[in-house]
Amino acid sequence: MTANPPIHTLRQPLTRPTAPAPLPATTATTATTATTAAARDLGGLTLTMAVGITGILMWATSLGGIRVDSLGDYGLPPALPVRWYLGLALLIVGHAGALCQRRSRPWLLAGFLTATVVVLYGTVPLCADVPHYPWVYKHIGVVRYIDVHGSIDPGIDIYHRWPGFFAVATLFGRLAGQRNPVTYAAWAEVFFPLVQAGIVAATARTLTGRTRTAATAAFLFVVTNWVGQSYFAPQAFGLTMGLGLYLVALRFLGARQPTVELTAVTAVTAVTGSTGATGKAARRTAITIICVLQTAVVVSHQLTPYLIVAGMGALSAAGYLRPRWLTLVLAGLTLAWLVPNLGYVQHNFGLFSGANPVSNATNAHVHEFSAQPGKIFNARAGYALTISIGLLAVIGAWRGLRRREHAVGIPLVLAVVPVGIVFAQNYGGEASLRVVLFALPFASVLGALALEPTDGGWRLRQVPSVSVVTGALVAMFLPAFIGQEEINIMTPDTVQAADYFDTHAETGSVLLLAGPDFPLRYGPRYPEFRGPGSDDDPNLLHTVRFRHRQLGAADLDDVVAVLRQYSAHGYLAFATSQDVYAEVFGLAPPGALNSLEEAVARSPRFRVFFTSPTARIYSYQARR
Repeated sequence: MTANPPIHTLRQPLTRPTAPAPLPATTATTATTATTAAARDLGGLTLTMAVGITGILMWATSLGGIRVDSLGDYGLPPALPVRWYLGLALLIVGHAGALCQRRSRPWLLAGFLTATVVVLYGTVPLCADVPHYPWVYKHIGVVRYIDVHGSIDPGIDIYHRWPGFFAVATLFGRLAGQRNPVTYAAWAEVFFPLVQAGIVAATARTLTGRTRTAATAAFLFVVTNWVGQSYFAPQAFGLTMGLGLYLVALRFLGARQPTVELTAVTAVTAVTGSTGATGKAARRTAITIICVLQTAVVVSHQLTPYLIVAGMGALSAAGYLRPRWLTLVLAGLTLAWLVPNLGYVQHNFGLFSGANPVSNATNAHVHEFSAQPGKIFNARAGYALTISIGLLAVIGAWRGLRRREHAVGIPLVLAVVPVGIVFAQNYGGEASLRVVLFALPFASVLGALALEPTDGGWRLRQVPSVSVVTGALVAMFLPAFIGQEEINIMTPDTVQAADYFDTHAETGSVLLLAGPDFPLRYGPRYPEFRGPGSDDDPNLLHTVRFRHRQLGAADLDDVVAVLRQYSAHGYLAFATSQDVYAEVFGLAPPGALNSLEEAVARSPRFRVFFTSPTARIYSYQARR
């Protein structure tokens, strides 16, 4: 048995614990500063997210109070609840907060951009029962024709000669189980701006290497794109493909481009992908993708491919892109599609309308109207917005050139090239709008340079100034973009009238409109009917003798004479939207079309063909 050790051997001397050595003063200060900065950063992030979420909730809960069936001549803005505006204001401030935080968070900036697109471009689709813009229905009619017949007919109209967009929409509808695009066409105006803004951001990121500049460019693009060309149409599709083409070219074919990896995904997103082809192989892949995108544009839209050729040629001539022969390939693709259609274009439209830029930039029909004050205000808001983004672009270009940024010349060139449109075409009176449309993505990149801090460092104290600038742009955007919704929004009854006519009307007849603003050529049978192919023709108020006076029974012979110019049998359509259009643009005094309809309803030469609360169609009965 082992004896216990002596007690004294169990006792150890007590010692005071040794205190850790104090940190150097500079290290402690740095750690404290970092902790404080991290706390502030987290607080700023929390506050910014709270502002954004609150803004979205306020906007969403305001939608139930929006009425779109009784708008005045200032359009939708006066009908929007205060809560709607507060929600939008919070998103503007929240975006500025996300932009000016110490740490750049792309996901947060993308979230605010997406929310802003939904608010600005998604409010009308959510509040209207059918797609707005009466002219969008002719595009729906082409898609329905292709869906029913399974083919195109170049003898019908120009859309069948440039059918790319319509073929894609037909395929999408079949895959999605939505054969009639009326069910989803309204959301094209959210889809296209969102995709285009993403491409603008990727382009700015490629040119500058700065995430905040990219986010600012995309936001500026969204809040200044007022010309209304993002709806369900070949133009929106062509512009999107064109922007994607430029992005691939700048990302992979720059004259000073380093070796990068390229996959099908990176060509679209400008983000390097798998460890595949590099160097020359990547450039060849990029060239192939560019040619595919150009082909998609060439077969879809008449104007866009020429601007792409001009832009790529200008960049190549300036030394920004290689190889230079690629421009010739793109031009060849464009001309190869034009040549077999040249006779049709010359006969129906004309290839050139003259070299007078002032005449081409002016809408020849604007002087025929005497618009109400709201329409004048809306137009001036659009002009002011264009001037504002133009000034920001000039300032951004000047600042970039002063800093000797090599890449600033690229958006400068691409923003100037579209001006060439007005030296060749009036494009149906829309040449100036197309200049704005094609220049805007690259003017937005330059505008982002103008909003960058002079010292390059974003700080929270810059939130007010950024909010004021973007808020002012939004204030001009709203009347310019949604200030004509009193004539743009269609009712389900009016669309039903157009569909009923397409289904039941006699082949070879004509649908004569009492006035503009009716969804013509909506159905798959639209080629079976007679009449000109423009948006609102034939209609009585395009004839001088029916304008600016009261109408009634004494005008019925003239009405029949106009109808019989196109067919021995026809139909006459009246709609509430036509009354509003005539009043807003001063084409007829209040009640003129109503009194004419009363005379038509009493006449034995007409009988009711379709009736609803907002649209009526009368069938003309020729005298035996």
